[in-house]
Amino acid sequence: MAKVDTAPFEEAERTSRARFRGLEFFAGQIFTILASVVGVYLAGYVSFQRTLEYDRLTKAQQKSDLLTAAREELKQNVVRLQKFNERLPADVGTGVVNSEWPQLRLFVWQAAGRSSSAFDIPPQILIDMQAFYGDVELMLNDGEAHQNFRSLSQSNSYERNQFKQRLVTQLKLADTSIVPALNNEIGAAEQLTKKYSD
Repeated sequence: MAKVDTAPFEEAERTSRARFRGLEFFAGQIFTILASVVGVYLAGYVSFQRTLEYDRLTKAQQKSDLLTAAREELKQNVVRLQKFNERLPADVGTGVVNSEWPQLRLFVWQAAGRSSSAFDIPPQILIDMQAFYGDVELMLNDGEAHQNFRSLSQSNSYERNQFKQRLVTQLKLADTSIVPALNNEIGAAEQLTKKYSD
């Protein structure tokens, strides 16, 4: 039998193995790069989602806190005004001097108005609260009303009764309209806070 020279085949086989190993190495490098890119993307995406959730939680907590503070301030002002209205003489009694007229406590209302968080309060509630505080402030600063309650006479009895009725109407509006709307918004904000904190 004739001897076949297998050297070219072995050389070809070695070359093809080297190429295959080079191709295998190159494919491994591409896979590693792709896996790194996908891993970085997924880590960034998860981090972004967590940051969004944290921002939503913080925003919901701030909204809840602002609404709660605004509600409590409103309720305190209503109680103070109700007590003041009860002390106002309708027909007879001692007149009311200027120093006895209450001042509205508006720290939260004014602080909210100076920040962007005021717009966390729904527009209708903002409008209603602004109208309430504005109307009551005008009533409390009305010089004619001060005069009517300072010097009690039969001639200004009607005006005094009208003032008391208008004040009662304003206070009922706050109790029956604004406070329940704030309670609803606070409940929604607290549910949102609970959702994001779980």
